[in-house]
Amino acid sequence: MGYSMNTLMKGTLLTTALVMAATSVGAEAGARPFFTEVAKDTTVYRLMPDKSMKPIALLAPNKRYDVVGVSGGYYQVEVNGRRTYGLKRDIPLKTALLTQAVVADSQYDRLLHNYTARSVKREVPYYYGFLTEAQAVSQADSALKGSWRLGAAPGRQAVPDIATFDWERDIRVGDSTSFMFQAQYWMVLNQVTMAYHYTKDAKYLAYGKQLVEGWVKQYPTAQYKRYPNAYHQQGTAIRTFHLINFWNQFKKSRLNNDPAFSALVLRTVEGHGDILSTPSFYRPRHNHGIFQDMALTDIAETFPELERSSEWRDLAALRLTEQLDHSLSPDNVHLEHSPGYQVYTYEMLYRFNRWIEANAFTTSPRLEAVRQMPETLTHLVKPNRTLPLFGDTTGEPRTMSMISTLRNYPHLMYAVSGGKEGERPLERTKQLHTQYAILREHWGEKEPFADAISLMMTAGFHNTAHKHQDDLSIDLYGYGRDFIVETGRFGYTTLPQRNAAVHVNAHNTVNTGTRQLTLHPSTIGKSGIVSVEETEGLQRALGYSELIGQDMHHTRSIAHDQAGTVIVADTIRSDSRASFTQRFHLGVGLEPVAEQTGEMTFRDKEGRTLQVVQLPVASSDAMKRESSFIAYRDFEWVPRHQVVSTKTGAGTSFVTLFHMSKSGTNVTFSNVVENDASYVVTYSLSDGRSRTIEMPKGEGPVLELEEGEISE
Repeated sequence: MGYSMNTLMKGTLLTTALVMAATSVGAEAGARPFFTEVAKDTTVYRLMPDKSMKPIALLAPNKRYDVVGVSGGYYQVEVNGRRTYGLKRDIPLKTALLTQAVVADSQYDRLLHNYTARSVKREVPYYYGFLTEAQAVSQADSALKGSWRLGAAPGRQAVPDIATFDWERDIRVGDSTSFMFQAQYWMVLNQVTMAYHYTKDAKYLAYGKQLVEGWVKQYPTAQYKRYPNAYHQQGTAIRTFHLINFWNQFKKSRLNNDPAFSALVLRTVEGHGDILSTPSFYRPRHNHGIFQDMALTDIAETFPELERSSEWRDLAALRLTEQLDHSLSPDNVHLEHSPGYQVYTYEMLYRFNRWIEANAFTTSPRLEAVRQMPETLTHLVKPNRTLPLFGDTTGEPRTMSMISTLRNYPHLMYAVSGGKEGERPLERTKQLHTQYAILREHWGEKEPFADAISLMMTAGFHNTAHKHQDDLSIDLYGYGRDFIVETGRFGYTTLPQRNAAVHVNAHNTVNTGTRQLTLHPSTIGKSGIVSVEETEGLQRALGYSELIGQDMHHTRSIAHDQAGTVIVADTIRSDSRASFTQRFHLGVGLEPVAEQTGEMTFRDKEGRTLQVVQLPVASSDAMKRESSFIAYRDFEWVPRHQVVSTKTGAGTSFVTLFHMSKSGTNVTFSNVVENDASYVVTYSLSDGRSRTIEMPKGEGPVLELEEGEISE
């Protein structure tokens, strides 16, 4: 095709009108979805009858020309109403906005294919579920061999032929609701995408292409309401991350030669954007909604040419700000009632924040607060390096990989390493918003780190996210073991143990009769931690709850003398007569060794003892021992004991004394005197020590803490 510019300029087919007829930039922008603007004079051609290409015109710089089609290595460019051909390498394919109609119209598939393949938007990915090379390759290879490996039980799914796989009928759900959830949010697509990222072996992308095609065929976005398994609120968001990351790898690979698939991906992304932005699909005041906002941001920033991307970007930023204003307290506590979700939510938001910064995007300014979330975790880590089993938290020991940025937080390092690394915290008592009270004996200054006594209490009802029936429940640890401990979450499942783990009877608190606590929008903000203090060697905390029943008010005061003795004082005001039950669930391995009226003693194999004394206050009570269970990890259900005390009256009180020992000391004398404002408890130990402690009733007017406030 060689020729001189002089010959070109003299060509009989070239007319000035062809060049001058180009529209100026911005003119008739809505006429055609695709166009080009060249930086220098660029030759376009005419297709001759013998299939050869003959120079016909020059495209002028900084002028807009509509691109109307694709032909081999050429774009079809409209000049003065005539179709010409420009070499793809010379023609930058552009678009202003891709409307939903354009994306849905198959006549544009080849242009969409070429446009998306050349787009270089958002090169730094956001990964939900980052995998090492060894993990990614191992899991992806397993998928290619017909066995998916998922995180939830039962852990594996047979998929002998991905091309014929039925995502509803063929998935072996078992007892875990998380298994279907993980399959539907494309955990396997993430595995093959990351395997390709590390190895550049196209077999992983080929498998991913089949996975996407089969799923989209079975679950069209336009009919999402028909498919609750596929279009879970959080799952839809996570699937969006995985699809975009897959596409950003696939579009640059040698496999990207199918215009229909390119268009399918773009339609699926746009469809997910429509769903994620739909108010009725959105989950406000919940971490699921946060993920929806993150995914909508991902779509808007990765595909800014989609017609609604600007709208989605603004909507996501606004909603994310509202979410974080609600779910992050001023002292950066994640208000979903579960220390484990403080870890999970921080890690996801931290990675999202890094993605925003790496790509120079903008979103909610509230993301800056995320950096401080790990400081809160410092005080929630128990001396045995676990988190208390409040809400949906699991009990595995936390390691230095607890969060990816742990080494940036020296106090948290100290707590997680058992005092071996980092910087020792100074505070031993801590109030975390209205949600947690923490009383800690020491940080291993003179005694073994793991022997420290730790007493925690939880309260606060901000939303239903991961909220158990556990207001004013406590966690008591000391001398290397749990003495009083929550039940755990058991796992997200349809098995009866899950309901049992959430039920009020599984928690270390007080309820009325067989009633559950009232978790209703009308009771949001009706409970919380009021104060935490340490004076003269005594650590105390006070909390309240109005979730116990209509016209009932429960206050709980806890105290630790820093010498193995803990007092819990419950005061319930009620205008009506009712039966009240107080429960304390013991650590595994504590077995009864002595029982008498109002008193029980338990011992473990190492000789550590727990003495439980119900002091005589208000009406007489019935104290008994019952069976209980605990799930430190998902799907384990380990037997243990609980101490149950019951009283009946128009309101009542419980004053319970606990003494822990690893040396055989025990309470030899105890007494309580009640006055209008407090309970005055006196006790003596077998080693000669005695103490008197005043426990406030907290019955006066209690400040109702609105969301976002802290009681000073």
